[in-house]
Amino acid sequence: MKNQNPKFSVIIATYNYSSALKIALESVLDQTFSNFEVLVVGDACTDDSEAVVRSFKDDRLIWHNLPKNCGSQWGPNNYGLAFAQGDYIAYLGHDDLWWPTHLEIALSTFERTNPDLVVAASLVYGPLESGIRTVLGFFPNDIYTPRQVFPPSSMSHKRELARRIGGWRSNEDAIVATDYDFERRCYEAGARIVSTGEFTTFKFNTAWRRGAYRLRDPFEQRDYLARIRQEGEAFRRKELIDTLRAATEDKLHRIEVPLNANFKATENTAKWYDFKGSCKAQKTRPVINMDGRLRYPLQNDYAGFEWYGLEKHPVFGEFRWTGPSRRSTIILPAQVDHTLDITLSLLSWITEDILKTAQLSVNEINIETQIIPNTDGTCLWRGQIIPEQLPDNDRDEMRLTLTVDKTYRPFDLGRSDDRRWLGLAVSWVEI
Repeated sequence: MKNQNPKFSVIIATYNYSSALKIALESVLDQTFSNFEVLVVGDACTDDSEAVVRSFKDDRLIWHNLPKNCGSQWGPNNYGLAFAQGDYIAYLGHDDLWWPTHLEIALSTFERTNPDLVVAASLVYGPLESGIRTVLGFFPNDIYTPRQVFPPSSMSHKRELARRIGGWRSNEDAIVATDYDFERRCYEAGARIVSTGEFTTFKFNTAWRRGAYRLRDPFEQRDYLARIRQEGEAFRRKELIDTLRAATEDKLHRIEVPLNANFKATENTAKWYDFKGSCKAQKTRPVINMDGRLRYPLQNDYAGFEWYGLEKHPVFGEFRWTGPSRRSTIILPAQVDHTLDITLSLLSWITEDILKTAQLSVNEINIETQIIPNTDGTCLWRGQIIPEQLPDNDRDEMRLTLTVDKTYRPFDLGRSDDRRWLGLAVSWVEI
């Protein structure tokens, strides 16, 4: 039965990711505090998201779908705020999860200390193959400053606070990223912001996951929710231990806002859309014609945690190391409409075993390869792909994925003080 006077209004902005939305809704319905309404607002969804919401047969779940796509959570969030009935507003990303006591602890914090905005501690997960994690939601000396950032999924605030600051700004109007813009304007309006000090939010950042919107497989969320339900507090203890281990292994990624930050919300949109799979690869890319073969030098494009930045070898020129992830992908604007020979130039590899066991795939299809050593200590890595190996609808771009069993730090191998997790050093690709 629908709550007439809900304490919380939970706003979930979503766009065509119903499989993840279902899991997020399950984590809301698992809450120990049940006096809430859930406003699921589609950003002009065209999939079965509405059917997924209605399948729960719970009157607390309310579906809205915007007639026009906003391209970001700001539109759905403002729409949800206009209809919210709760004393407090909470947000949940359609691909994030809550610990069962998330709302209970937030309410306790509101009632105990009377803040305007409450932030839960969050674990933010990098891709599984990277081991990267981020911790957000703790403030130095328990005092929030605009140098801190936290995901909307960890945030609850008094409903009137949103009215006071004018709601969420669009990508075009926000001075900085829309979520940080909202947080900063709350602070500038004099809002008192406090942390619960407890991990109750689990975020799976799609901007760090190549092809997340193309694949639309929330296997991580599904697994984590099952573990939360089965293991209870033991799950959270293990996650904290794994996070401490990540900190000792240089895999705890720090996110802080630079002083006087002024980056537009639209500044990184294109590169993230490309990486997440919201659009196809760029149609133009620097290429060198090598007597009929096309050579693509590696670029310093955004690659999540798959590649380190461009470096320059004194003899062979620019290259990039794979890592810290064990999987690293290069996307080429090349159609696989005939047999293609593929060659990668490897300048170095962190161990001999990595080179022996490395795997190359094209559009998720593994191909046979051979290593050809050069007299200068480098090598060529060669393989071949034929159109028949790929589905008919997956031949209009080439996604080369390099997979290694492990990455290593030169520091641990006793070679240098370099603490990066490295795999293969790649200079160029030829087809």
